[in-house]
Amino acid sequence: MVKYDLRDRKSRSDKKIRVNASLDQQTHDKLKKLATSCDMTKTMLATELIEMSVNHIDIIDFFQRNYNHNDQYRVIPVKQNGNVTY
Repeated sequence: MVKYDLRDRKSRSDKKIRVNASLDQQTHDKLKKLATSCDMTKTMLATELIEMSVNHIDIIDFFQRNYNHNDQYRVIPVKQNGNVTY
């Protein structure tokens, strides 16, 4: 009998990582209405919005200009072959 150690188990390359966003009621209502109009779930739309945001240089720059108070952690987005990397 072969014993398997769960620590040796490979993780999937397409594994999804859950993020719980806490939204105020107004933002939740907007997300719900926009998702409905796009025939998507709220989760699918939120995923699309986050993916778009972390891959758009102007949005990255906006957040860092307004919220980054420590240049040690500043990311430098670089666009290569149509993809944004940090």
